Amino acid sequence: MIYVILGPTASGKTYAANKLAEFLDAPIINADAFQIYKDMDIGTNKITKDDKSYSRYLLIDIVSPDKSYSVKEYQTDFRKIDLSKYKDVVICGGTGLYIRAALFDYEFPETSSNEEYLDKSNEELYSLLKNLDYETSLKIHPNNRKRVVRALNLINDTNKKKSEIINEQSHSLIYKDVKFLFINPDRASLYEKINERAEDMFALGLVDEVKS
Repeated sequence: MIYVILGPTASGKTYAANKLAEFLDAPIINADAFQIYKDMDIGTNKITKDDKSYSRYLLIDIVSPDKSYSVKEYQTDFRKIDLSKYKDVVICGGTGLYIRAALFDYEFPETSSNEEYLDKSNEELYSLLKNLDYETSLKIHPNNRKRVVRALNLINDTNKKKSEIINEQSHSLIYKDVKFLFINPDRASLYEKINERAEDMFALGLVDEVKS
């Protein structure tokens, strides 16, 4: 059985995953886009290396912060894991696209470069994306030029919006026996935990980690 633990920031996903994995004697596959990176520990609230559960984790601390790492690369690395070796597996993380790419029949169309975008500002590109694929624009920061251009190129090359492609590919699981567990605390307590976590991060040296 594959257990997928989902939920907002500070909802207790890591705690639940560690407890469940210990009970099942199962590995934990990280599905957090930032915990993939080495040395980004405090700001991502990553499990510490001296925690007894750390040895259970896969796909954590595998990329240097000066390297890029795409969803497609995560999908490839995930599917290299021989899940048949384990009776149970726990997946934990807050990056929904990573989880969809890993578990569903999710493909990544190849896109070409488009030089007509070179002279356009970030604001112009983002405005164009909002007009062509509003749903996708809501998930991309206006200054994330690379992702905005990629979404525009996808429309040019496939005549389909990225949001349409995601919706088409997010319905068929490629693995049997998958159970999704969503942790959803009430907002007041969740916001209190997030505030406490932020204070703890600064106390632990978040500023120095970011500088490094």
